[in-house]
Amino acid sequence: MNSKNHPETTQHAPAPPTWWPSRILGPMPGLVELNLACSGLFIGFAVVPLLYPLWLHLHAGQGWSYLLPCDFIYFYGVGRIAHEYPLTRLYEYSLVLKTTDDIFPLKGAMWGPSPYPPFVALFFSLFARLPFLPSYVLWMATSVALYLGGIAAAVRGACPRQPLKSSLVFCVALGFYPFFICDLKNGQLSAVAVFAVGLAIALDRDERLFLSGLALAILCYKPTLLLLLFPMLLLTRRFRTLAGFLTGGAALFLLTTAIGGIEIWRIYFLHALGFLHGFIEVQGQSTLQLWEYVDFHTFSYAVSGGRTTAGLILIGAISLAAAALLAVLLWRSAKSAKPAQQLAWAATITWTLLLNFYVPVWDSILVVLAFILTLRALNDLGWHRAARWIGLIAFLIFAVTWNLTAGDHHHGNQLMMALLFLLGSSQLLLLHRTSQSQLPADRPPSFTE
Repeated sequence: MNSKNHPETTQHAPAPPTWWPSRILGPMPGLVELNLACSGLFIGFAVVPLLYPLWLHLHAGQGWSYLLPCDFIYFYGVGRIAHEYPLTRLYEYSLVLKTTDDIFPLKGAMWGPSPYPPFVALFFSLFARLPFLPSYVLWMATSVALYLGGIAAAVRGACPRQPLKSSLVFCVALGFYPFFICDLKNGQLSAVAVFAVGLAIALDRDERLFLSGLALAILCYKPTLLLLLFPMLLLTRRFRTLAGFLTGGAALFLLTTAIGGIEIWRIYFLHALGFLHGFIEVQGQSTLQLWEYVDFHTFSYAVSGGRTTAGLILIGAISLAAAALLAVLLWRSAKSAKPAQQLAWAATITWTLLLNFYVPVWDSILVVLAFILTLRALNDLGWHRAARWIGLIAFLIFAVTWNLTAGDHHHGNQLMMALLFLLGSSQLLLLHRTSQSQLPADRPPSFTE
């Protein structure tokens, strides 16, 4: 072959971005510098403030007032009940109060009921076999492993042979306030959801659909998180995934029944109804910490005029329109290319957080997966301008969540809800554009901007 007739394409280094103020800040930092900066900020402003009080408690018996992991105290308590009593006593409120007060009595407050199904208590009965402090440290390590495992499953293949990009994703994700403070420090369960959804997405990408459904069945620990994911399986005709999900859910039901008897489900059902009624009544009296929730339903209580007739009509109309549009786009995406499949998962995750009636801020860590999937799809499509827009929203959400530490808490969740709405709307638009390509699923479209 004559090289003159087929000259090689010369590869040039990309020009530095025009928006970077190089005259003021010098050359734009690379991935190494960004990784070092993020790691330093994470260790200095997050890890040390969390671990130092723990060290004080271990060595001097101090520090619990700062570190108090309220949620884990509850989970450890119900685990102790499941370990020491018949499972049918799990929802006896007096027993729950006695057990949790034995672990750490609250002053001027009291432990509330919880809507978690009985197999959650069975899981934590394994931790209740240890003393409280080692159990708490073990659960923190487990949470980090589950969280990073779910993110790694979603990232896999997105940054091949680019470890610096992958490590930057992990570092930023670890420093996300809803995870590090609300989930890890307080001992919540949301890392389990990230692991389940991330694993389900990875298995779906590998076309191991039944196993993907089994992974999604883990979300039965909090059924509200399945509000849109379950319909998505139907609308995208993932019937093998649906079969795996039903199999996993049935296994959890049968295992719990074998241990606690069928009566435990009647008790749990009545308890869950009572919790829902109490949740609505408490919200009506504005005594809940409304800043902890990011869904439309709670947002209507948190803003002035949100519970008026006009406010409810507006929120209802937006919710119905978004749900209907998402359903249509999910149906169309079933046979579309892989970028459309990734955007379908991402949009479903984001709108699950918005269209729900009970989404505390710690469950919003699922949005990390939505960002990863959206950016990966846009990178595959070559839509770089859209990727920069999504990246800006990600940065703003990361920054806004740390406003939840402010003293008044007036605007943290409202700003985050608005940004989630912006993200979800952008994902619907991108999914619409991608689904219109009408290309086969094994050949992604090639658009440029």
